[in-house]
Amino acid sequence: MQGSVEQFLNQVARRGSWIGGGSVAALSAALSAALLEKLVHQPAAVRRLYRIRRDCLSLVQQDADTFARVIRATRTKDRQAFRRSLKTAIEVPCRVFAHAQALHAACRRATRSINARFHSDLQCAGALADAAGAASCAFIETNLAWLGDRMYTRSIRGRLRSMRRTHAR
Repeated sequence: MQGSVEQFLNQVARRGSWIGGGSVAALSAALSAALLEKLVHQPAAVRRLYRIRRDCLSLVQQDADTFARVIRATRTKDRQAFRRSLKTAIEVPCRVFAHAQALHAACRRATRSINARFHSDLQCAGALADAAGAASCAFIETNLAWLGDRMYTRSIRGRLRSMRRTHAR
């Protein structure tokens, strides 16, 4: 994503723009990671949060690009191209979901070590991670329904359950 926050918001608001909810979910996760980076003090945690932030930032544009390919494939009536592009598009919110789960876990871990005066920032980071996770799940489910592939749906839902369990500890 290049440009100012205002430019991004204008792209989101513009009819016909491929920048939409998936990109907003990725940006929410990136914002959560940035807030946590500022709050935590362990160097390994800061590096991990930085990597999440950078990846989520790249997912903002990647979501728009992959969704544009899905729409182009629907216009060509090529069922195979549509299925391939939609599976690729499902991977983006899956990555956002994984990051959101990791961020939520990082917020839980940070609660004990962050000064109480900064708990409002921590709560904000948690809310942004929750929003990113919920939104990415909604996009995943919508795209799975559109795809209509039971085996693939089962596989993706299994991955999501695994991500939840991994970060629940």
